[in-house]
Amino acid sequence: MTDSEKSGEKSGGIQVIARAAAILRLMGDHPQGLSLSAIAGEVGLARSTVQRIIHALEMEGLAEPSGPSGGFRLGPSLSQLVYRRQMDIVGEVRPHLEALCAELGESLSLCGISGDKLNTLDRAIAEQPLRVVFPLGTIPHPVWVLAPGRAILAEWPVARARAVLAQDMPPDEVEAELDILAAQRDGALDKYQINEGLIAFAVPLRTHMGLYSLAAILPTQRAEQRGDDILAALRRRRDLIEASLGAAGAD
Repeated sequence: MTDSEKSGEKSGGIQVIARAAAILRLMGDHPQGLSLSAIAGEVGLARSTVQRIIHALEMEGLAEPSGPSGGFRLGPSLSQLVYRRQMDIVGEVRPHLEALCAELGESLSLCGISGDKLNTLDRAIAEQPLRVVFPLGTIPHPVWVLAPGRAILAEWPVARARAVLAQDMPPDEVEAELDILAAQRDGALDKYQINEGLIAFAVPLRTHMGLYSLAAILPTQRAEQRGDDILAALRRRRDLIEASLGAAGAD
């Protein structure tokens, strides 16, 4: 094989990877699934090309049919990769959660978004008589309702955040909510008091492992006097983590 042939083969391989990545990102923005034609239109490729790439992704478990309509969505293998990466971030952030919990005397969480679901990846529970104890795992509320999800959404590209908001919110409210998220960037609060008597404060955590959020969850009666101090402490700890792990752009 000549040097020019090797170069052409390398360029072709890079192009295929770039196209597959673009398709995966697009499906990530549309967890309900997209048809081949819709994917082709969004990424600017021929439908036949998209079909070949989707077939290859499906063989590896990175894409799967989204239902009888014939569309496709992200596959289970991608979730497994995300899970493994999340376990890495949990190990790195755990000492910081414990230190911040001790500093504030309040319960702390590390959260992330997978697909369109907000997940509590780790927690540190405060040791005091009136404290907040919450479960690990998927949070059964739209991601834009609670502060940890809002902190992440505010960092996302507007189109991606808009797609998530539109799943649960009337169209005429979506743009207004995007403006509120932008105003709360780097200091998110719960949208509604889902759990009576509790409130959460959260800041985004941008690392080379992905985009997450740090949140403090506490009784509302204590938050009234400590809100600014809690947000400042979250930001300081976030900055320490990012300096240690390496900050990165939105996932």
